[in-house]
This record gives sequence, structure tokens and C-alpha cells, in this order.
Amino acid sequence: MKYLLIIIFIFFEASVLASTILSTTDKSKDMAIFKIEEQVYYLSDINESLKDLSVFRCLDQKSLLLTSLKISKREYEEFNSFLPDYSALGRRQEQLEKLMILHKMLLYSVPISINVSQDNLNSIGFSKCNKSTKLSNTMKLMIKSEFHLRDRFIRNRDSFTIDENLLEKLRIFYSGIDRKLRGQVYFQ
Repeated sequence: MKYLLIIIFIFFEASVLASTILSTTDKSKDMAIFKIEEQVYYLSDINESLKDLSVFRCLDQKSLLLTSLKISKREYEEFNSFLPDYSALGRRQEQLEKLMILHKMLLYSVPISINVSQDNLNSIGFSKCNKSTKLSNTMKLMIKSEFHLRDRFIRNRDSFTIDENLLEKLRIFYSGIDRKLRGQVYFQ
């Protein structure tokens, strides 16, 4: 399994990962939610990514990626599918903004080379959380982003303690990504 994950990360081209984040559903009847660079995210794409987010839900505070975005466990439980209703989406604006930053981070991590072993995944409890044998492209990018943040900011892949200093560094980092990758929200 360890070698399988390494092979998966090595052989997937960055462009393939980036282009297949979006689902293959018919977009003609779907609602556009936001755009990052030239990639439009539709309601069906956001709802599909919630399935991958639910795997990270059980990691709780062991996920630097989600903890640094201040997505609490309570919010995970509230991340039900989004409905195609502008007033309902407006009430969930804060969640959608966090998901947009998350997707920017995922796109940012596409060209970065990160090796993740099965031991690394076991150390954060991922194997207990993920019951699927096949990883979606979004899940692969979430794993890649998680370990990129760990390597860059805490230099420890096993455990970490979040303090105000680390949160401030991550806030600045996300702010830079937010400026680097242009985004547009289609409703407010």
C-alpha cells in the first residue's frame, strides 16, 4: 500500500490532477459558485468535494490543513450538501469562502512534489478515516496539501501543536495564495 501511494503521487501529472478536480456531471443545469483562475466550480463540484472533506473530518485536530483554515468539527457536521438556492447559499457564505480558500490551496499544491508514505498517513490517522481503497483526485490533493503544510511550517509529519505564532504564519501564507490565485465569487 505504501508503494501504491507513492506511485500514485509520482505518476499523476500536475495538469491531470488539476483538470480532473471537477466532476464530469452536466454543467448546463448546474449553478456556478466561484471561479479560481480559469476553473469554474459548480454546486455539484462543491457537494462532491464535501465527501472528501468528510474523510478529513475524523482527523479532527490532526489535520493542519483544516485546522489552519479554522474549519471546526462542528462546521464539518454542518457541511451538508449545498442547495441551489441563493438565499440558502448566502446564509452559508462563510463556509463557501473557506471552501474557496481550501480549493485555492489544492490548486497551489498541484505542481509541488511531495512524497507521502503509508506510515505518514497512519501517523495522522488517515487510514482509520478513509474506508475507500481508491482515492479521488481531490483527496490526493488534500493529502498533498496537508503534508506540504507540515513540511513547510512545522517540519514534523507526525504531530504538531498549534499556537498563535503558527496560526499567524499560516494566515499570511493563505493570504499570499489568495492573492496569487485569482478568485471570483458568483453570488453574495
